[in-house]
Amino acid sequence: MGVRVRIRIKSRSSGIEVETSALVNSGYEVSEPEILLPRRLAEYLGLPLRPPRARVLIYETPMGLYNLLFVEREVEVHLIDLCRKVDDVNVAIADHEREVLLSDKLSSMLGIQILDIASGIWRHVDDGLNVKRKSTSPEYW
Repeated sequence: MGVRVRIRIKSRSSGIEVETSALVNSGYEVSEPEILLPRRLAEYLGLPLRPPRARVLIYETPMGLYNLLFVEREVEVHLIDLCRKVDDVNVAIADHEREVLLSDKLSSMLGIQILDIASGIWRHVDDGLNVKRKSTSPEYW
């Protein structure tokens, strides 16, 4: 099942925002907070998709190497219903992906703690030890 959370993404350049679900992906390992967006969602948010703001980077995945667009420090990400926001989040944009993915660094900064990945159970770092939150449904773009 995986762990999915409700987030709000706001573009710094256009000011457009959207609420959606996002998959917490502990295997999406980066050194700075990063979110992967399907191209359709990136276009909806009015993100810059051309140089000089966007550039192509090569990402290594279990399925091989992929060229993705990368926009540095372009969005703010809010964890819905919890007072947690991360500014200046990097964005990777994928033509082949349909779901929003949260990197390990961004998930950690949002305070997400996975309790049972197969059942989709998680809690927030500020929750009590007996709090168990259920994943939201996937949303495809």
